[in-house]
Amino acid sequence: MRSRTRNRPLLLTVLILFSGSTLVGDDYYIGYRFSSHNAQAFHETLSISKSMTPCGIKTTNFILFSRQPHESLETTLRQNEEEFFTFASQQVVTIQSHQTVNTKMHNTTDTLTLPTQCYAVEFNDESAKITLLK
Repeated sequence: MRSRTRNRPLLLTVLILFSGSTLVGDDYYIGYRFSSHNAQAFHETLSISKSMTPCGIKTTNFILFSRQPHESLETTLRQNEEEFFTFASQQVVTIQSHQTVNTKMHNTTDTLTLPTQCYAVEFNDESAKITLLK
């Protein structure tokens, strides 16, 4: 007679991997760049990329946003833009300014860059918890 427990280790492994990934959330790389020329906004980029490997250890810094079910991470961040940038800028923000001055003109180009960092994002039906990873 054959034993029916032969596939049990495989089933347990699949179950553990599936349940662990749904409870922990996913890691995303998020970066932002905003440029202005003579105080006029001319370029803005929000880059979001899902990480293929785990990024690091969660910190105690997190922010919680309300969201609609099936709403993308980018939409959630755009709707809560100011709060997210305040949260993310607590780490590192780079500001570059270039000025050219002639006798007839004064040109200024400013660029604010939030370096790409890894964040753990846990989606629930009504919220998204974003945690900085180090």
